Amino acid sequence: AAVIGAGPAGLLTAISLAQRGWDVSVFDSRLAPLPPDDESWGAGERSYQIGLNGRGQKALSEFGAMDRVSKYAASVRGRLNFDASGTPTENRLKPPGTPGAEKNYVTRVLQRDRLQACLLEEVQQVYPQVRVEFGMGCDGVDLVGERPAVRLCRQPAGMEDDEGCELGSVVEAPSCYDLVVGADGVRSSVRASLADALSSNTRAIRFPDYNERRYKTLPLHPTFGLSDLSWGARNQTLDLGMDALPTMEGEMVAVLLFKPGSVVAEQIGALSSAEEARAFLTAALPGLTPYIRDSDLERFVQRPIGRLPSFQLVEGDLHFALPRGGVVLLGDSIKAVKPYFGQGANSALEDVSILNRCLTEQADDPAATVVAFSSARGDDARALVRTSRSFDGRGPLGTARFLLPLLVDIQLNKLLPALFSPPMLRGLQDERNTFLGLRRRKRAERMLLAAIMAAVGLVLKLVVQRAWCGACSLSLWPVLRAA
Repeated sequence: AAVIGAGPAGLLTAISLAQRGWDVSVFDSRLAPLPPDDESWGAGERSYQIGLNGRGQKALSEFGAMDRVSKYAASVRGRLNFDASGTPTENRLKPPGTPGAEKNYVTRVLQRDRLQACLLEEVQQVYPQVRVEFGMGCDGVDLVGERPAVRLCRQPAGMEDDEGCELGSVVEAPSCYDLVVGADGVRSSVRASLADALSSNTRAIRFPDYNERRYKTLPLHPTFGLSDLSWGARNQTLDLGMDALPTMEGEMVAVLLFKPGSVVAEQIGALSSAEEARAFLTAALPGLTPYIRDSDLERFVQRPIGRLPSFQLVEGDLHFALPRGGVVLLGDSIKAVKPYFGQGANSALEDVSILNRCLTEQADDPAATVVAFSSARGDDARALVRTSRSFDGRGPLGTARFLLPLLVDIQLNKLLPALFSPPMLRGLQDERNTFLGLRRRKRAERMLLAAIMAAVGLVLKLVVQRAWCGACSLSLWPVLRAA
């Protein structure tokens, strides 16, 4: 088997296939990450943080990788919110398993590239039948023979961090495989090959981003007792948000989110020194200033402004079957969501579990397996993207469309837990729910709520009518007696 993309989902796929007895080759155009125990991971500014929820933890545990990941992951047990004046408010979650607990797991947090490093170490130390080659991109997959043939290209020196095959890459002769897994992200070359195939209905849909966000990262250095919480702050006037997650070493990786072209975007882009950055942050997010070092601010000023990905999904098949082999897509190549919904990496890891289940059901037949995966995951992946998009409206109306259902769901779940499930955001993180099933259940609950409200309205109308009729009868009774 060949796995294109050595990110977390690609490496977990290699582990799952190796456990089934497959020989696996993994190719990635980028450079290999540093070892997971490298001290630079504790600096709080290497890569962005991801939170592993129930879905991601279940998938990692299924393939025996969670123990290694846990060694390098922090735990998040609540949230610390800073108000406009900088005053913090601490809210801790009830431990899993206790009455009224909000979650059945503790969120584990680490940098995305550190998770990749953990899984790479797992592969190198446990699975000799897996070969991982960095600096080797994919130029596409030929789908005209009995088995898929992967076209690989070796990246020239200095260009290893570019995706795909760039100008100057050395293209090698195609190699045939029984199974090719495209885990190569939102700009997947494997997906492009499927879309170009004459008999394929695979097509990527990238949605216009009506609520664009830019970001910059900044390390924070918390005091004792606050590094097991996520942090949040917001400046409503500037429309500037901040979210921070901890590293295992106790540092925080803060992400400042703002709209492109806004006043605050211009202010952040114009910062040229640590002194200017501190003055700006003191005024905009005063709660953070005690935890910021001048040396970090110098790097913050120099760091380029990043851009969040837009929503993307795949319509049609997630696979291409050949007489003696197959190609399948998973991870960001089939569904891309904005990272603040916490589902990108987690749903990608869950994809690996579903692919493994399909391999079991189809007795490791690659052609049958890719068809089964497409059937099992396609609608679910699309439901995740559509649900996440519904939370991402712009302006006051978009905020209201996000908050109102959330608040209503919280109250209904408290009052009638047998009829109404927890809020959608919490349901998305629960590995017991499918994305499509959750979407359908919420739609049914909205219809039930409308029916209840209509019934209550009808009852009130009848009560009012009866009361009015009774009042009329009493007022007419003296006249009738006199007659």
